[in-house]
Amino acid sequence: MKNIWRNYRSSTLANRLTWMVGIVFVYMLGKYIPIATLPAAGIEAGAYKLDSALENLAMVTGGQFSTLNLFSLGLSPWMTGMILWRFLTLFKTIKGLTAQQSHRYRMLLMFVVALIQSIGVSSLSDYYQFSQFGDYSLPILRGITMVVMIAGSFVLMWLANVNGRKGLGGPSVIIVSNMILTFIINIIRYFSENRLGGLEFLLTIAVIALIASALIWITVVVYRAEYRIPIRRIMIISAFAESTYIPIRVTPAGGMPFMYAMTLMSLPPILISALLQIFPENPILKDLVGKVSISELLGILVYIFLLFILAIGFAYFNIDPTEVAENMQKSGDYIENVRPGEATRKYISFYLNRLALVGAIYTCLMGGVPLLLVWSQQGQISIALLINNIYIVTTLLLGIVEQVRILRSWREYDEII
Repeated sequence: MKNIWRNYRSSTLANRLTWMVGIVFVYMLGKYIPIATLPAAGIEAGAYKLDSALENLAMVTGGQFSTLNLFSLGLSPWMTGMILWRFLTLFKTIKGLTAQQSHRYRMLLMFVVALIQSIGVSSLSDYYQFSQFGDYSLPILRGITMVVMIAGSFVLMWLANVNGRKGLGGPSVIIVSNMILTFIINIIRYFSENRLGGLEFLLTIAVIALIASALIWITVVVYRAEYRIPIRRIMIISAFAESTYIPIRVTPAGGMPFMYAMTLMSLPPILISALLQIFPENPILKDLVGKVSISELLGILVYIFLLFILAIGFAYFNIDPTEVAENMQKSGDYIENVRPGEATRKYISFYLNRLALVGAIYTCLMGGVPLLLVWSQQGQISIALLINNIYIVTTLLLGIVEQVRILRSWREYDEII
């Protein structure tokens, strides 16, 4: 028993797995803590008045609008804040901030996003009536609901950061666990609502499994496909020096564009719904609230545009040719027949530009074509989003698997190091 405990404490992978499971447990616990200011009927029905497609968008961030709870906003405020902050860092004023100032402003930006989302979501729910508060009962209870949801989003961000430091997968684990749980619930709900015979039931299961397997296979193949730029490393004198290369994936951005595009697409309907509480008779807002949804043509086109921009942006975020070229020059590494420095940067950028464009087109096809087909047939948009969700879950799980593989490889060098 002592040996088992000693091995557990000395195993980095086992400790990280324990932290990951613990954080997922806390997250699942928070998902089932209802907000006390809302009756059960109000909790169940309120958010669906926005748009049923919003529930699918919220799922990607670990949130839930169909049932308001402590973590209803999910990681959406944090993810949206990161995108906006990345844009703001293009300005010289922001670049000159200290690390502490940057952190403070990022948290403020996240708070503003969470406030806007909580206003929109809380505005469409029913609340208890407390005679002690008189006419102020509704605004007080709604304010409490907003505070709880905002606090929950900050707690969830903290859990994601803790998992990044001590667990596995960082925020990806929260997103994956929520999406898998939602998949299971939706499948169970589908079969409970549709009484299928024995043969029909088996056929449906087979079709779902076949389609899901095909999508997962395509995702894995494309995710692992990469172009390799061979490099020479003067510090390595062995057979391994011949196989050293810079890998650039066919989809350099991975599943990040889908996650962040869905996060951004959930903002306009919520924001417009919040504005309708202030200007209930505004004809422009009434017209926009339906058109900006991802279930409408305008919303789908905006979503495809966001996918393209984010796919290009994340490709350069994951691989910076300038940084790679500088590091190679400092270490003495070089690409054969290419001069170090600026020429190396241009050489890497040449291939990255083309692969980023290929990845962006592939991302738009995977995300946009199913939505357009379903919209043209007036079908359920959630079916088209299922393809996006399978792609996201698969890429996130592959990232976690790679992290586990790295941790396991470290054990092979314990005695050497």
